[in-house]
Amino acid sequence: MTTTQLVSNTLSSEATKWAMDKYKAVDARNHDAYAAFLADDCKLQFGNNPVVAGEAAMLAGVDNFWYSIHGLNHNFINMLGNDDLMVLEAMIDYTRADDKIVTVPCVTIIERNQAGEATFIRIFIDLAPVFA
Repeated sequence: MTTTQLVSNTLSSEATKWAMDKYKAVDARNHDAYAAFLADDCKLQFGNNPVVAGEAAMLAGVDNFWYSIHGLNHNFINMLGNDDLMVLEAMIDYTRADDKIVTVPCVTIIERNQAGEATFIRIFIDLAPVFA
């Protein structure tokens, strides 16, 4: 996870730290660390797939995706919003199963509850190059 390409960040220092810690867990493909950022009733919209509801279902889907690749690294460009609603733009370097690295743009919208847990995550990305 990097911020060397960061152009704009309107998040509070707390929200920025939360996002950075969340994506460190994602890029490490650390199931338990990632789960700590999710509300029990969290929902996930990944690309054009149906919305997945509930932490267990979300984590199962995320784990399956993580197993299909050899790695990933988020390079943030813009971090916009506030403590309750953030929009994160990144270029993501995916290490495919054949160890070729492909970079794809992504925008993620995250809603959080009063406890600071993600309640709805919407990821807008085209993963076709990752599996081409």
